[in-house]
Amino acid sequence: MLCNLICSIVVSRCRARCSVVALVLVAAWVLFGPPAPARAWGLEGHRIIGIVAMRYLPTSLPAFLRTPSARDEIIYLQAEEDRLKIGEGQEAWDREWTTDHYLDVDDRGMIGGAVALDALPATRDEYEQALERAGVDAYNVGFLPYAILEGYEQVVSDFALWRQAMAAAAGNGQNDVVVRYREALTIHDIGIVSHFIGDGSQPLHVTVHYNGWGRYPNPQGFSTSRTTHAEFETDWVERYMTPDGVDRFFTPAQVFDPIPMRSIERYLATTNAQVVPFYKLTARGGFELQGAPADAHAQAIRFTAERLAAGASMLDSLILTAWRASADLSSR
Repeated sequence: MLCNLICSIVVSRCRARCSVVALVLVAAWVLFGPPAPARAWGLEGHRIIGIVAMRYLPTSLPAFLRTPSARDEIIYLQAEEDRLKIGEGQEAWDREWTTDHYLDVDDRGMIGGAVALDALPATRDEYEQALERAGVDAYNVGFLPYAILEGYEQVVSDFALWRQAMAAAAGNGQNDVVVRYREALTIHDIGIVSHFIGDGSQPLHVTVHYNGWGRYPNPQGFSTSRTTHAEFETDWVERYMTPDGVDRFFTPAQVFDPIPMRSIERYLATTNAQVVPFYKLTARGGFELQGAPADAHAQAIRFTAERLAAGASMLDSLILTAWRASADLSSR
């Protein structure tokens, strides 16, 4: 869809931060500090997730989502939430939005020692309150599952409003301009939530060990290097990952419950379960850019491709679930 159309109708929306600056590819990343600046998968990894997801987008979805322009836009927007992290001096924005990209899960499956990954509260507010009662600032441990859930629910509403606009246009005997607006907004909102869904497949975004093992018990002597995150998601992905290498691990879209929090929990738990395997492969030299042992190198390629494919599969599943759920919402 045309960027001008999107910008004109979404500029005031919470997630719609389309601007001239946001259309410039920015690839300068700082990953030595706390988790907030981390950019899961880097621009290339997110692009690959988008490409693979769009290749296998279910044919039962509306035709407007399967046009070349819609696919290109969703692929582009996969990395938009990282492009927007363009520099210093945006304290208010950084405080509110960069914490949506990660979730600090400890080795017991707990967030902040107070909330279990397999029993997340239903809403962001309840999550914050649960952590606050334990003396934990939720902004220090992340909001990733709620960024996914809230973005999904927005897409449900988008689809429902599109259904209503289509019905109204048919009643008027004409192709109402509102239909085009609704299509543009739906494509945009899918592109935005796709970023957070992609983040959820990156093991270092669902763990307290997000950039080296950190100051935790480390009996296996895993790497504590503060370049671990960037070397994996950026350098390694850019060198060795391609859409064709990822899509053979793609699994077809599933339909979840209309409120898919339990499916989001399972998705993030599956990703978290790959943290120790990642560090074991790192210890074996699997993610070295040059000179890696052949067997470890092959395992590292498969490991990364499977994680990217998981992000693409989850994206298609949530789009399909949103479409199905919107039928009930549009009839209310």
